[in-house]
Amino acid sequence: MTPHFLAAIAPGALETASLGGGSWWRVMGGLAVVFGLLFLCLKLLTRYGKRTGAAQARLLTVWHLGPRREIQVLRLGDAVSYVYRHENAMVMLKQETWDEYRRQYGDAATGPVSGATIPPAVARLFNPLTARLNRPGA
Repeated sequence: MTPHFLAAIAPGALETASLGGGSWWRVMGGLAVVFGLLFLCLKLLTRYGKRTGAAQARLLTVWHLGPRREIQVLRLGDAVSYVYRHENAMVMLKQETWDEYRRQYGDAATGPVSGATIPPAVARLFNPLTARLNRPGA
């Protein structure tokens, strides 16, 4: 039994000559044109799509407070954010400008990411937080 949508098509309409069964050179030429255009788009994207914001968003340092608890210092543009991160949440603790952060930490501000100990000035800032987290029942 023939499906009803095929019954409406004339039997001679499905011949390979009427469907474009031309030479395989035409098919290969079409594929070459498509791949050439894809290659050209890739070259244009790599040339004009360079990411210039990589230096503007980065992780400056990480201060480990315990298992799965840390303070991350993130730079996003001209803002530096102190983020407390624990198992299933992140809390913004403080935010300052990049110039203030650089004035406070000097050359260490532009160095690589480190797991250094917390500087005393920052430790004093976060003492109430760590005392609250280390309290029994918290």
